[in-house]
Amino acid sequence: MKKRILVCSFHQESNTFNPITWDIDRFGTNREFEGEARLQKSLDGKSAVHGGYTAITEAGGEVVPTVFLHASSGGRVSDQVVNYLCERMAYYCQNEEFDGIYASLHGATCTENEDDACGFFLEILRKLAGDKPIAASFDLHAKITDKILKNADIVCGYQTYPHIDFFETGYRAAKHLMGLLEGKKYRMATMNLPMFVPPAGYTTREEPFKGLLEKAKGMIADGKISDATVFPVQPWLDIPEIMTRVVTIAEDTDQAAACAMELATDLWNAKDDMWPDLKSIDEIIDAAEANTTGKPVLLVDAADSPNGGAVGDSCAVALRLLERGSNLRAGMFIVDPASVELAFRTGVGNKAQFTVGAGFTKGMPGPLKAEGLVRSLHDGWFRQEGKAGRGNPAWLGKTAVVSFGNIYVVLCHRGTASGDPQVLRGFGVDPALCDLVVVKANTSFREPYSYISDLVYFGDTPGAGASNLKEMQWDNLPKGLYPFEEAVFPEKAEIW
Repeated sequence: MKKRILVCSFHQESNTFNPITWDIDRFGTNREFEGEARLQKSLDGKSAVHGGYTAITEAGGEVVPTVFLHASSGGRVSDQVVNYLCERMAYYCQNEEFDGIYASLHGATCTENEDDACGFFLEILRKLAGDKPIAASFDLHAKITDKILKNADIVCGYQTYPHIDFFETGYRAAKHLMGLLEGKKYRMATMNLPMFVPPAGYTTREEPFKGLLEKAKGMIADGKISDATVFPVQPWLDIPEIMTRVVTIAEDTDQAAACAMELATDLWNAKDDMWPDLKSIDEIIDAAEANTTGKPVLLVDAADSPNGGAVGDSCAVALRLLERGSNLRAGMFIVDPASVELAFRTGVGNKAQFTVGAGFTKGMPGPLKAEGLVRSLHDGWFRQEGKAGRGNPAWLGKTAVVSFGNIYVVLCHRGTASGDPQVLRGFGVDPALCDLVVVKANTSFREPYSYISDLVYFGDTPGAGASNLKEMQWDNLPKGLYPFEEAVFPEKAEIW
C-alpha cells in the first residue's frame, strides 16, 4: 500500500514593528487555497512543496493536497488566517486516510494573539495526527521554538541566503519523513543560542556564514549526520521567546549532538563579525556623487525592506537628495497608496503636488512634499529576474512612476520581491541607468544586482527592519540576549 502523506503550507514572515495586519486576502487571489488545483500551482516552480512532492512520490508515496497559504512578509497575521488553516487541516485529518504530514512553513510568523504561529499550528497537527510522523521545512530565518521541536519529528531549513534552495529543502524534509515511515530512527539535536544579528550582515556567498554552511554540508557528506540547518532568526520580532538555533538530524544521537555543538560554537565565535558596515545616507550620496565608474551606487535600505517585513514607505533618501539639491539620477520605490491614486487622477505627462511616504511606519522621516511629474501608470504586475524567483509573477498593486527632478519613484500599494531589479526596471526605471539606486532588501538583492554594480553601501536608515538593532525600541525580549546583554553559550545540545 502506498503511504499517503498530507501536504500543506503556511508562509508569512512577520515583523512586529510593521503596524499593518496581514488578513486572509493577502494570502492569495480569489481565496483559492486548497486542493489539487492549488497544489499544481506549487509544482510550477521550484518551491519547497514541489521538493516535498518529489521526495514523497520518488519513495512510492501518494500526496494528498490540503491547504496552501502564502503571503509576502509583513505585519502580524490576522487570527482569522490561522483559525482557517487549523479548521481545514482538522477536516482533512478527519476525512482522509493518511500515514504522515509534510508541512512547508516559514517559521517567523506571528498572529495578533500568538507569537509562535507555526508552533501553535504544529501542536494542532500533532493532536490530529497522533503518533504519525510530521516533517516540516522552514525558512532559514525561522524562530525554531520548543513547541515546534516537541511537535515535529523532522525540522529542516534553507541552507542558502539569499534563499535559492526552496525545492531542495522541501525534498530533504519529506525524504526524512519517508525514511521514518520506512523504519529509520531519526532524532534531532539542537543548540539554542541566545543571540540574533541583522540579516544584512551575513550571506552564504561570503565568510563567515559561507564557511559555516559548507562545514554543515561536509558533515552530511561524511555520513556523520543526515541533515543540518543553522537558523539565525529574523530579528524584528519583539517577543519573549526568540533565539538562534542549530538543528542536526541523525540516527546516532551522539553524532547529532556533537555536530550541533561544533556548528553552534563556530556561529557563536563569529557573531561579532556578522554585522554590516553601516554608512549614513549623506556618506553614500557623497560616494555616488564622486563615482566615475559608470556603474550605479547601490544604497541598501534594509531597514525598509518589505522582504524583511517592513512596509516599504520610507522616503528618507529622496528627502535628503532634495534637501541637498543633488543632481544624481536616482531610482527607488515607495509604498504609498494615496499617492498612487493621485497619480492616476493626474494622468501621464501632467504634474501635481504630491505628499509621499512615511504613511505607516512610526518614526519615519517625511513625508516628502514636492511637485512631481507622472511618467507612467501600471497595473503593478512584473516578473522577477533573480535566481530565487526567476520568471515568477509579483504584484505591487496599482503602480505609478513619478519623477521629482532627477528622482524617479515607483509608487505602489504594496512591496514585494523588493530585492529584484524588476521592481524598478519592470516599470521603466532601469537601475543600470541610474547614478544611485535605493535597494530595499537585506541580502536577496545580491545575486540579481551583481551584474549591475558592485558598489554596494549599507545605509544606517530608519525603519521596521533596521540593521542598527540597538537603536530600536524593544519591550518584550528575553534577558541575556546578544547583542543587548551579556549572553551565555549553552553547555550542551538538546535531543528531541
